[in-house]
Order: sequence, then C-alpha cells, then structure tokens
Amino acid sequence: MDRSEVRIKRVVLDRLERCGVCHRAYGHDDIHVISRQPDIWMLLVECTDCHARNFVAAVMNDGDADEAQLALRRLSRGQRDAEEPLFSTETLADPPPEAAQVTADDVLDMHEFLAEFDGDFAALFRHT
Repeated sequence: MDRSEVRIKRVVLDRLERCGVCHRAYGHDDIHVISRQPDIWMLLVECTDCHARNFVAAVMNDGDADEAQLALRRLSRGQRDAEEPLFSTETLADPPPEAAQVTADDVLDMHEFLAEFDGDFAALFRHT
C-alpha cells in the first residue's frame, strides 16, 4: 500500500468513522480501492460485521465531481458491466423526474394500515 492510499483511507476514516447500520468502528482493512484515476478514486467501505457497503468517491485536486457522482450512482445501482468504464464524460441530459410528494392523507392512510397490520408480509404479497 503506497502513501497516497494510506492518506486517502485516513481521510475516509475521518469522515466515515462507524458503520451506519451496526455502528462498528471502521478500520483501514474495511476500505478497498475499486478504481484509481489521477483525480478521482472510487472506494468501497464494507463493514465486516454486518456487511453494509458504502461507495465513496474521493475527488482529488481539480477532479470532476459530477463525473464522480455519476460513477457512484452506477456502482450503487449495480449497473456497471465489466466492459463499461467506471468513469465517463457523459452527463445527464435531463434530471430524473421528481416523485410525487407524500401528502398528509398518505401518512394517515399508512398509519391506519399499520394499525391493523399483523406483520405477515408473506400473506400481504401473496397472489390469490
């Protein structure tokens, strides 16, 4: 492991001290370099206890933050093919459509549903 990798891991550990799921403290061995470009590093931080994963883009110097964000989206959605480059110069032509906002009626409907729900998800999703 070279000095730059040690420094990057130290910066990531400063930002992500603990697992967001089980709260276990991360160590250097929990961080894996996925891709390394001159101005952007892609890293995987995985908890060895609960196996929760975080993808991290470390943008160096004048790296393109938008490009890093696109690469993170592809990684987190599992849309990366072996032949697909991790980094590209593509940009989103249109932002994703906004979802309908949750209304007070939506919250009340869910409250009423949960008040009567017995926790049987198999029955809930079973086709009859």
